[in-house]
Amino acid sequence: MKFLYPLLFAALAAPALAEDGPSVWTFGGDSYAAGRTVTSAEAIDGDLFIAGYNVKARADIAGSAHMAGRYVTLDAAVGQNLYAAGADVDLSGAVGGNATVSGETLTIGAPVEGNLRAAGTTVELSAPVAGSAVLGGQEIEIDAEIAGDLALAAETVEWGEAAKVAGTLHIYSDDPDAVEVPVRVAPAERIELHDTRDFEAATGPERPGFFARLKGWIGGVVVVGLLGTALAALAPAYVAELRQKALARPMRSLWMGFLGLSALVGSILFLALTGIGIVLVPVPLIAAILLGVGGYVVGAYVLGVWATGVAGRGEPASVGDRAIAAFAGAAIAGAVALVPWLGWLAMMAIFFIGAGALVVRMFAPGFRVEQV
Repeated sequence: MKFLYPLLFAALAAPALAEDGPSVWTFGGDSYAAGRTVTSAEAIDGDLFIAGYNVKARADIAGSAHMAGRYVTLDAAVGQNLYAAGADVDLSGAVGGNATVSGETLTIGAPVEGNLRAAGTTVELSAPVAGSAVLGGQEIEIDAEIAGDLALAAETVEWGEAAKVAGTLHIYSDDPDAVEVPVRVAPAERIELHDTRDFEAATGPERPGFFARLKGWIGGVVVVGLLGTALAALAPAYVAELRQKALARPMRSLWMGFLGLSALVGSILFLALTGIGIVLVPVPLIAAILLGVGGYVVGAYVLGVWATGVAGRGEPASVGDRAIAAFAGAAIAGAVALVPWLGWLAMMAIFFIGAGALVVRMFAPGFRVEQV
């Protein structure tokens, strides 16, 4: 992971060099652009990531578009999905996939070939939606056809002449009986009325059943156990050093893990709010993910070695012993996570202790112990 250090330090220093002018980086067919006023004026074969105060996309995007700013304007066609957020969002380019839009004033004036999700203070839809739509806001104006179902939550709704819902119209309101829907939009038999409080539950993810949760738990134990086994088998001396660091001073490891992850997450937010720095956000993001995964795997392995030691197996000296310790730690950590409240705190402790051992090892490599 040491190859990330120069990039991470460069990312932290980059905001000091940022200017008002836009910064554009193209990599792997994708385009990353940031600045106060940014315009994407060249066709993109991959995805677009653009952020700033005033952002515009005026050339076709073959992949997906990710746009964020005070003013967001899409004048080009998007081949796949669109994700846009801003105070004022104006979409006049067709979207080939799904569109997810949020902000204060949303104007959707081009066709959406997939599903539409839009939430804002004022939402205006004047172009057809080939899939279903979820619309939420204070004032919503619909003057287009929606081929699928529509979930609608608003204080006031204005139906235009072209408004039509081909599927089922779900209306969420504090006073559902007061909602009036013209017959040309949807007949009464295709209208379902709901209380506003049901909107979040209706549009949120469905809670998985017992067997689905059990399958996920077993999958997590297997993945963590395999990662721990592979790490201990490929780098036994390194893992033994991490384990002994964590057990020698667990509170220091816990604190260093918390500081390390906090620094990486904080740098992501900091870079995202500056001009040129946004193109370097992937660096601390990747580092945070690696530290997170590595910290949990190491923490679970340390727990497993401790548990097998208590059971009388002694220190792991072979690949088989290390595999037993890795899977034992993964299973114990997974079981602890099921305990309400206390389980969550214990899980965080396991994670931070493992991450802290990695941080100490990377930044204080002079601290050595002998492998057992």
